[in-house]
Amino acid sequence: MSFAADVQKFSRMASRSLEKTARAVEIQVFAEVINLSPRRTGRFVGNWQISQGAPTDGELAREIEKQQAVNEMNEVVAALKGGGVTFMANNLPYAHRLEFDGWSKQAPQGMVRRTVARFNQIADEAARKNRV
Repeated sequence: MSFAADVQKFSRMASRSLEKTARAVEIQVFAEVINLSPRRTGRFVGNWQISQGAPTDGELAREIEKQQAVNEMNEVVAALKGGGVTFMANNLPYAHRLEFDGWSKQAPQGMVRRTVARFNQIADEAARKNRV
């Protein structure tokens, strides 16, 4: 194999590794936010929405279990095109109070802030697993 072919092969492998790492980080971050979310009726958990390009702006009229929300999120992330900006939003009127005002005994320190505090660890773990 020539040097140029070796470089092209490495470039393809590195690109795939980067895409796998990004997807793994998205899945882990989103799953962690969902799993840390308080669940009384399932409405808040059921309103986590994943989108690409721009955040969603509506509410969903549903109540679901956390595992169902994580499974749906995995399907959405798997269908997204790589290289875009992915958003996670919960547009219920009390989402801000749950995140910042200690409105829930189940998640008094919020969900997103706790996950963001672990972001570097999550990214490092994903990068290690997908190393070229």
